[in-house]
Amino acid sequence: MILVEEGQSPLIVCLPHSGTDVPDAIEQRLNATGRLQADLAWRLERLFDFQGTLEATVVRSTISRYVIDLDRDPKTSISVAQDPAQALCPVTTLDGKRIYQEGTEPGPTEIEQRILLFYNPFRKALRRQIGRLLRIHGKVILLDCQSMRSHIKGVTENGLPLVSIGTEGGKSCDPDLRNVLVGSFEGLEGFTVSVDETIQGGFINHTFGRPKLGLHAMTLLLAQRSYLRHESPPFEPDKTRMARLQTVLQNMMTRLVDATSVSGESIDENQVQALPVDMLSHEAPEVDAPNNTAAQDSADKADPAAESAAETPEDLAVDMADDLLEKAEIISVDAKRPTQASSTQPSKVEEGPVTPLLVAE
Repeated sequence: MILVEEGQSPLIVCLPHSGTDVPDAIEQRLNATGRLQADLAWRLERLFDFQGTLEATVVRSTISRYVIDLDRDPKTSISVAQDPAQALCPVTTLDGKRIYQEGTEPGPTEIEQRILLFYNPFRKALRRQIGRLLRIHGKVILLDCQSMRSHIKGVTENGLPLVSIGTEGGKSCDPDLRNVLVGSFEGLEGFTVSVDETIQGGFINHTFGRPKLGLHAMTLLLAQRSYLRHESPPFEPDKTRMARLQTVLQNMMTRLVDATSVSGESIDENQVQALPVDMLSHEAPEVDAPNNTAAQDSADKADPAAESAAETPEDLAVDMADDLLEKAEIISVDAKRPTQASSTQPSKVEEGPVTPLLVAE
C-alpha cells in the first residue's frame, strides 16, 4: 500500500524504508533474524508527522525493505543480492546475516513480481506528486528521508553521524539548497553532520535529481539514536529526543521551502514530461533530449499487427507492469490526521495478467 499526504508547498518528503509490512508468503520463509527487521527506518513516519503544518507532501510505502528496497535500481542483478548495500530484494541484513531460511530466497521471477506489485506503484505515486508540484511552483525539493542504527558491523564501524546528507557530490540539487540543508544543523549541540561522505544518495537521488529541470533531490539519513530510546526491538521512540529533533527538522524544512523563492509560475508541460523517471521501463531519458512528440505520434499510428510482432519479452513485461500500476492501491491521506503504518495492510492488486507467486525458486 502506498500512502500519500498531498501538500501544497514545493517540498516532498519521501520515506522509502519506513514500511514494516511483509506478505505472509514471504514472512513464513524468513528466519528469526529476518523477522526482527532490524534494518528498517523504524518509527521514521512519526518523526515526520507534522500534521500538515508545513504543507509538505509525504509519500511512503507500508512494505518492508526486506521485501523490496525502494531506493535501489530495479535493474540490479540478482547476483548482488548477497551485498546488502546494492540488493533490490535483500537476502541478508546490512551486517551480512542471512534473513531467509535455507533455500527459500527469492528468485528472478519472484523479484520481478515484487517490482510489479510494490516498486512500480511507489515510483509512479512519487512521480505523480513531482509533476503536480512542478506545475504549481516550477521547482520541487525531494527529500529522501531514511534512518539507520548508529553502529552496524562492517557498515558504520566508527559510529554513524547524527545527520548524514547525500547529494551525489552536489549533482542532484542546487548547491545553495544543499548549504541551507547543512546549515540547518550547524551549531546545534550534540549534532554531528556528514555531507556526501557517509552517503552519496541512493537511486531516488540518482534518477530524480535534475536541478536544471527544477527538481532538487537530497538524501537525509538520521542515526536512530537521535529519536529512539533503543536501537533494537521494539525500537521504542524517545519522546524527548523526538520532540527536539522534530523542532529541528521543521525549521530545516521551512528554510528549504523559503529558499526556493517560489514565484508561482507554472512549468512548461514538455519539461514535466522530460523528467528522466520512466516508471515502466526503468530507463532515464537524457535531460537535454529534444521534444519527440512528432515521432511518438507517428509511432502511435503504426500498424498494430507490426507492432505486436515486434514486441519483445521486455515489452510484454512493461505492458503487464502498466496494468498492475493502474490497479495498485494508492491511498490519499488527510494531512490533518496522523496515520499509523501498523494499521495498514500490504498492497492489494486486483486480478491482472500476472498471478503473484511470491514463492522461492
